[in-house]
Amino acid sequence: MPRYFALTVHTAYQALVRRAVELLPGPVVSGSRFTIQLALTSVQLLGHVKSSGLRPTDTKTLQCSMSAGLPHFSTHHMRSWGRDVFIALDGLLLTTGRFEDARNHILAFGSTLKHGLIPNLLDSGRYPRYNARDATWFWVQAVQTYCKDSKEGPGFLETLVERRFPDGETFVEWDSDSAYSKSNTVAELIHEIMSRHASGIDFREWNAGPALDMEMRDEGFAIKIGVDFDETGFVSGGSRWNCGTWMDKMGSSEKAGIKGVPGTPRDGAAIEIVGLQKSALRWIAVLCMSGNFPADSVVSRDGSTVKYSEWNQLVQQSFEKRFWVPLDASDDAAYHANTAVVNRRGIYRDTYGSSTEWADYQFRPNIAVAMVVAPELFDADHALVCLYKIGTVLAGPMGMRTLDPADMRYRPYYDNSNDSSDPLVAHGINYHQGPEWLWLTGYYLRAQLIFFRKAIARRSALGPELSHALRTVYHNLHANMVNLKHHISNSSYAGLPELTNKDGSYCRDSCDTQAWSSGCMLMALEDMIQLERDVHEALSHIAK
Repeated sequence: MPRYFALTVHTAYQALVRRAVELLPGPVVSGSRFTIQLALTSVQLLGHVKSSGLRPTDTKTLQCSMSAGLPHFSTHHMRSWGRDVFIALDGLLLTTGRFEDARNHILAFGSTLKHGLIPNLLDSGRYPRYNARDATWFWVQAVQTYCKDSKEGPGFLETLVERRFPDGETFVEWDSDSAYSKSNTVAELIHEIMSRHASGIDFREWNAGPALDMEMRDEGFAIKIGVDFDETGFVSGGSRWNCGTWMDKMGSSEKAGIKGVPGTPRDGAAIEIVGLQKSALRWIAVLCMSGNFPADSVVSRDGSTVKYSEWNQLVQQSFEKRFWVPLDASDDAAYHANTAVVNRRGIYRDTYGSSTEWADYQFRPNIAVAMVVAPELFDADHALVCLYKIGTVLAGPMGMRTLDPADMRYRPYYDNSNDSSDPLVAHGINYHQGPEWLWLTGYYLRAQLIFFRKAIARRSALGPELSHALRTVYHNLHANMVNLKHHISNSSYAGLPELTNKDGSYCRDSCDTQAWSSGCMLMALEDMIQLERDVHEALSHIAK
């Protein structure tokens, strides 16, 4: 009997998997077993959860909400995170053809826009929290991709969105008459985001104190973000007391003396945010040219009018000069580099203008995000040098080391229950100081593809040599996925984890399946599928 029962369950499971795949019409789903396994995590990580919908009252439409990861982020206010959802959205929802779910998430988070920010934690729109500097930019990037890939196209920007906070600044209860009483188009929300950043964001979190965050110091609840229009055009913000990017571990150990001290504040201009900002500016500048955007300019803090095209150009002109760390110290002055604190050369800085200068020069994999969303920022030769360094120094068997092993703060084993007095590991403060995160692997593979293709195209004419070179890139990138394929095939959660410890070793405090880990890998696979098509087209052209 046990044998027949197991056979029945197995047969039913296989039938359900086949049916689920049939209902995912995206281009990636028709690919390999690995792509199908990744696509199925969108079924696993999306669902209707009563405690965590996309709106405070979600009884009629029963919209699915995305979990950041399982089992840790499954219900209530911890389920749906702004940055996680929109980092994962392109791969988990768009490549799998789940456009309605993607649309629902974009509009739900957009409806909660406040202070010019998309929330870090949605909490069904009841009590969203606005302590992330990056979630807003990942949201704008997701809107851009949705407009490119969906049948709605740029017309989606005219969709009306009911505002949870009508004036975009003042807190009102979710069940008050004023909540959701005003509407704006998606395009107007984006313009509001750009305008608020340009004029300066400065507020104290609503309900600040232990009830909101029992670990944070009082200074950490002050959120300040602005734009340096005098020199760089970069969005910059944060402080040493809060952590507004995805590297958001807050110290909680009194024994180690780090309660309320962020492990990785990354204040200043974070490289991935600058990349996302540039991508948004480039897109908006094009929309303005075609008359498809509400305004063609913003007003800065000093009252000056800045056109989107001018802002876009300012960031373009400033990036290499502020982020590149030259191979030769004699070139440091040309790149605003402080020779005394440079730890590794031939890389891009992680931040610019941090309150702790040496932190700017830490070598981290966030570079790859900027390379993918705004490749035009990078000198192509510098990018190849940096990608080589990323591959030899930061790339692990599955994930990306979140800090250079040569850095004195590198601690690659994450243990959230560590109760020592060591301020570099206590209570898992080293969450992003060496442990290897998988979502960044997807961006690293995509960055390689972008810049290797550029290099090959520069040096090869259309012919057998170009096709062979592109095929080599294709096979090398797939070789990087061998460990990921093995893991997902043997995982009890049938997914890719949040992170691993040193050299791919198991981390017990990691989520066993994480939305952005699968989503970013699906995007990398989609890019590779496109490369495969390009190679076939090149060969067909040669044959003719």
